Amino acid sequence: MRKNGLRHLSLRQYRLTDLFLFAVILIVFEIILHFAFQALHGDFIFSPMLAITLIVMMRWGWPAVFYAIGDGLLFCLLNMKDANFAPHMFAIYIIGNAFVALLLLMTRFMGKKRIRDKWYFSLLFTVAGWVAAVLGRAIVAACFGLGFAATLLAHFGDLVSFAICLIIILVMRRLDGMFEDQKDFLKRLDDERKEKEKRDTFGDEPIEIDEESLKILKKDDDLYK
Repeated sequence: MRKNGLRHLSLRQYRLTDLFLFAVILIVFEIILHFAFQALHGDFIFSPMLAITLIVMMRWGWPAVFYAIGDGLLFCLLNMKDANFAPHMFAIYIIGNAFVALLLLMTRFMGKKRIRDKWYFSLLFTVAGWVAAVLGRAIVAACFGLGFAATLLAHFGDLVSFAICLIIILVMRRLDGMFEDQKDFLKRLDDERKEKEKRDTFGDEPIEIDEESLKILKKDDDLYK
C-alpha cells in the first residue's frame, strides 16, 4: 500500500527490519571493538552487548535475549585463537549472557513506561542487566569447577563496559521513541497523526467559554442595542 509515494510497512515488517538493524549494529561494533582491543594489547575493552540488548528489550521484549546469546557466541568465535581460551567459555558466555532474560520480569511488573520516564529507573534497569549477565557467567563458570567469587569479581571489574552502557541508555531514553516499546510508540504517532489531520480538516480546536464569560458577552451586546 502506498500513500504520497511512501510505502507503509506492516508492524511485522517494521519489527523484523528494526531487529535486523540492531543485530547488524551489534555484530559490526563487536568485530570492530575486538580488533581495536587487540591493537591496544588488552589495555581497553568494551562490549556493546548489554546496551543494545537493553534497548531491544525495551523496544520489542523477549527477542532481546537472542542478542545477548548471539553476542556471547560471537565473542567466543572471535577469541578462539587466544591462548587463554577454553571450550567451556562458550557455555559461560552464551548461557551466562542469557540471564539478562530475568529483566523481562522487571519490564513486566514495573512497566516499560516507568523505566523509560524516570532516569533512576533507567539506571536501575541498566544495573540489573549488568548484574544478571555477570552473575549468570559466574554461576555457569562454577558449574565447570571455576571459582564463583573469582569469576564474579573478574567480570564485575570490567567497569568500562558498564559505564559506557549506562551513558548510552541515559542518552537513548532522551531520544523520542528510541528507548520505548515500539507498539506504544507507533500508536502514539498514529494518534498524533489523526489529531493533526482532524485539525487540518476542521481548523483550530473550538474554544470552550464558561457560563460567566457568556453573561459578560451578552451584557456587552446590550450596549449596542
